[in-house]
Amino acid sequence: MSRQPLRIAAIGMRGIPSNYSGIERGSENLYSILAERGHQVTIYCRPECLSTPVDVYRGMRLVRTPALDSRSAGTVSHVCSSFLHAIATRGYDIIQLHALAAGLFAPLKYLTSASVVAKIHGLDWQRAKWKGIGSKVLLQGERSIARHLDDIIVVSRQLESYFRDRYSRATSYIPNGVKDMDAAPLGKSTVLADFGLTSGEYIAYIGRLDPGKRVEDLIHAFRHLPKKWKLAIVGEGRYADDYVSKLQQLAAGDPRIVFTGLQGGSDLWTLFRQAAVFVSPSESEGLPNSLLECMAHGTPAIVSDIPPHREILGPVDGYGLFVRPGDVLQLQARLGQVLQDKEHHLQIARRAQSYVRASYSWQRSAEATESLYYAAASRSRLRALGRVERKLAAPEAR
Repeated sequence: MSRQPLRIAAIGMRGIPSNYSGIERGSENLYSILAERGHQVTIYCRPECLSTPVDVYRGMRLVRTPALDSRSAGTVSHVCSSFLHAIATRGYDIIQLHALAAGLFAPLKYLTSASVVAKIHGLDWQRAKWKGIGSKVLLQGERSIARHLDDIIVVSRQLESYFRDRYSRATSYIPNGVKDMDAAPLGKSTVLADFGLTSGEYIAYIGRLDPGKRVEDLIHAFRHLPKKWKLAIVGEGRYADDYVSKLQQLAAGDPRIVFTGLQGGSDLWTLFRQAAVFVSPSESEGLPNSLLECMAHGTPAIVSDIPPHREILGPVDGYGLFVRPGDVLQLQARLGQVLQDKEHHLQIARRAQSYVRASYSWQRSAEATESLYYAAASRSRLRALGRVERKLAAPEAR
């Protein structure tokens, strides 16, 4: 097919712009580049994320479709309404489904001439916040993707191996990227002063607040540090109010622990760059954007010993700050190790910075995604042409 601009619909995110989730932040970076390359990109957004039915942001068309205001049914209902809208418009070459829940509707691909592609950011059914029926529903979405869709994008080698071993399915490995950290957002940040933080004298957790992130382990470990240190917990826990309340109760009575809520732009960059150390004690990840961003800023990182973290930090010479998930004592020891010899770990962080900037690029991710989209769209057009030819030949056969 000719290299004409593609019409792309992205479904399964809450919406953009957003600082809530790595999926949204990463997708904003990816699709804005595709829009710059001339493609017509439509992002389907939840009602709470978009005040008007249609808007444009960084060259991307934003469309609001209905969703139930519910943790358990919000994503599923929004994917359903968005997918049906995309099919009804008949205006797309590519319909991109994000995350496992969207896979429940993979069989709808047979109602559209567009090529339907899945992008897997992680094995959501394994996460602590989804238990019982929620986990089973997400696993069914995963199985539906493997069964019905020709093209599956995964963001990590672990996910690539998982789909090959469990479903005998080939996938396309296209990792996330990092921004150009030298091109800092305009505007002077006051976020440190706003929360009583001092550059180089605080530990940072930056990410979603949900049970699978195990932020409570960090709070327990932090309490044993000298009083000069502070802990900044950056992010929010939408639909995880009980967990956030638990964290706040654990932190009660210790003014050194501050909850900043969601942060973005120069404030977020400042929190990454000025931290003494970034900590990710998570028990499950896909390819964590927050860790990539931390490394790109040259900030030392302590992370749980899980395959996605090993994939990112394992190649960095001298890195040894892995912690067994749930091991508070080991996490406490790692914090002491970094804070007592900051210069040594800053040198390792600079090597990590060079590695991640060389290995993870949004431009390369966009180019690989674009190539996959063109190939998928070409196959869909050939299949459609074959169906038309068979229909035209049918009267002669009779």
